[in-house]
Amino acid sequence: MSDSGDLVSAPYTPPPAVSVLVVLLTVGGAGWFASRAMGDAQRGPERLTGSLLSVESRSTPPLPLELTSLDGKKVSLASLSDKVVLLNFWATWCPPCIEEMPSMIRLNDKLAKDPRFVLLAVSADESWEPVRKFFGEQAPRFTVLLDAKGELARKYGTTMFPETYVVKGGKIVGFIEGPRKWDEWYAEQYLRELLRTP
Repeated sequence: MSDSGDLVSAPYTPPPAVSVLVVLLTVGGAGWFASRAMGDAQRGPERLTGSLLSVESRSTPPLPLELTSLDGKKVSLASLSDKVVLLNFWATWCPPCIEEMPSMIRLNDKLAKDPRFVLLAVSADESWEPVRKFFGEQAPRFTVLLDAKGELARKYGTTMFPETYVVKGGKIVGFIEGPRKWDEWYAEQYLRELLRTP
């Protein structure tokens, strides 16, 4: 028999039942994630990319919208019923809005050649002055509208800025709360799938 200083603890071996439980939990967890991914994939690329973008699916008619654009034109949502419209409520005094705007500009640049896509950036500022100052001399290539004091945004139920609605075929098909990195591949792909499907 060796001295106590020479004793070495035997490696712990869990009971067989515990080992089986650990394996089942590991396999089950992996299976759940795999089945969720497969389910999204089977529902189509739009569902998968929408999940990555954290889009809340909806199927409701949008409220009437008729506002003046940065270049002085009247724009109505009803006239865009044959388009996929990204309707973004934002403001120049909103830090998350300012953060996401460059990526939104880049997204629009990628989709600008498709006449079926329209981006409407609806500012909740009190006047055009801060909006013009925000964009400077180079206005974006999408339509900027003014919703003075955010009255329309409130009617839409907007509780924070930015909030984005995806409108297709005269219906709101998606809702996105908070800012996004719009130049990520899945944001572009989500919209391209909407443009591709009837």
